[in-house]
Amino acid sequence: MELASPIEVRLVDCPSDIDPAIKEKAESRFSKELLKNFHTEDDLRLAYKLFADASEGGIISKTEVKIAESWVKAFDKARQAGFRDIAVEEAYFEVRLH
Repeated sequence: MELASPIEVRLVDCPSDIDPAIKEKAESRFSKELLKNFHTEDDLRLAYKLFADASEGGIISKTEVKIAESWVKAFDKARQAGFRDIAVEEAYFEVRLH
């Protein structure tokens, strides 16, 4: 029985002729790397929420800033992992939390 992931990752704005298997593998690498950077799903959700709040002009505490920054660092690591071994320009990863 496979557990449902708390996130949905899509590689968007990539060439339409990209091999679906390559795209799926990139999305999987991104997802695994992102999840690996948080101890629990709740930690991931909190970091994402605080990042989103701060990005939209919300006021967060200094402690919360550090948590939000953990999202940025984890996302960057995941992005690097996702794009490893594929050459696409202007594509990016879209993340949605469940």
